[in-house]
Amino acid sequence: MLKESARYKLTTLHTSDIHKNKFKASFLQFDGYTDLFSTLESLINVCILASHVEGDSNDPGLDIRKTLELANKLLPFDEGEFLDEAYGLFVQNKLK
Repeated sequence: MLKESARYKLTTLHTSDIHKNKFKASFLQFDGYTDLFSTLESLINVCILASHVEGDSNDPGLDIRKTLELANKLLPFDEGEFLDEAYGLFVQNKLK
């Protein structure tokens, strides 16, 4: 049951085809390079705003929204469910 659960829920990271012993996130998708660069720019702009350094951002609200959307995408809820199930199984086996 644990192996079956892992197969379907541990999907966030996959081994990199390019770099040995590295992983890549499988769930990040962009509409193209412009969207990727725009999102990276937003992350940088939010960091600048958060550090109280004057920036050239035209729309800080948009930068904050894009940063929070990316942070939301990074939350591995399926892995959390798997870890909860695994913990329950380990606790059950420990008590026996």
